[in-house]
Amino acid sequence: MLPPIAMPIRIKWDGVLGRRFRVQSAVVGLLIGLGCVAILLRQVDLKQSWNALGRLNGPFMLIPLAVFFVNLPLRAWRWQLIFPSSSRPSLGACLTVLGIGNMANFLLPGRAGDLARCVLVGRAGSLTESSRTLATLAVEKVLDGLALIGMVLFSIWALHPPQWVFQLLKVAVLIFGGALILLVALRYRTRVLIACVRRAFRIVHLPSLEEKFDGLLNSFADGLNAIGSAGQMLALLLITGVIWTSEAATIWGLAGALGLAVSLKSAVVASAVLGLGLMIPAAPGGLGTYELFGTEAFKLAGIAASSALALTIVIHAWVFVANITVGICLLAIKGISLAQLRNRLDTESGAGSTIQPSS
Repeated sequence: MLPPIAMPIRIKWDGVLGRRFRVQSAVVGLLIGLGCVAILLRQVDLKQSWNALGRLNGPFMLIPLAVFFVNLPLRAWRWQLIFPSSSRPSLGACLTVLGIGNMANFLLPGRAGDLARCVLVGRAGSLTESSRTLATLAVEKVLDGLALIGMVLFSIWALHPPQWVFQLLKVAVLIFGGALILLVALRYRTRVLIACVRRAFRIVHLPSLEEKFDGLLNSFADGLNAIGSAGQMLALLLITGVIWTSEAATIWGLAGALGLAVSLKSAVVASAVLGLGLMIPAAPGGLGTYELFGTEAFKLAGIAASSALALTIVIHAWVFVANITVGICLLAIKGISLAQLRNRLDTESGAGSTIQPSS
């Protein structure tokens, strides 16, 4: 009979820490969202907002619809290009998984859509592929963050915004600048990091985990291959610029649907503020935080608070419905339901935390 220390040990972090984290994330996000709603209610006249919604012009909705079907493939193409050429999924696979992930981010707490992308794009149960995919998502987030920082700098030049925009910019620079430095360090100092991890496992007497984490860290560094090529980074930055220009076009079209005069310049600023505002932990779909930051962004363009809230609600509803509809259709194409997706995420995250020391 094997001694207890040599028997397989299965630690289901999903059942203990993972579930607790998701619950805590949902509660914290809900509280923050309610706080944002409370702040909004002190600024707006809901009757005026409702009257503004009554002016919605249906034909203008064709503009954001057309833009959406350009934006999503562009994001999928960019994601595909971030992968190393030796392990690059097809554009169709990236498009399908991205659409499902966007839907999951709206419906499930804790950025579950990002986990879904790691799980669905590679082979089931492959921690190595999930680690590589996680690295591509990190690069994607940094690219978006850098684009948003550039757009906020543009707003400072064009609109002379209030002090809170400068504070938001400082936070964004710290987060995304720090993330970029960290990713570059991981890309070019992988061996140093692996050596540190090896020493740590030896100190805590878990040498059997060294090889497993060596593979994971090497795979993660492989997923950062894009930041090692100046030409590839330039192409990714150009695509990112087009993506966020299309986001601004969506806002411009929806503003026209409400009969509000929002210039493309103001739409760019609103896109940036909304994007950075979503950095804050929030309820699924950004409920509350989206409305607050959107209203404040459109107030910068000279729109009254009540009309700004109406426009933000229309934008949020459009983004929600479009992503949920496309996500459900893509789930159907893959032959799985939302409940099955959630169960698979639970299973995969639990399997990812399984530790089996050698006997």
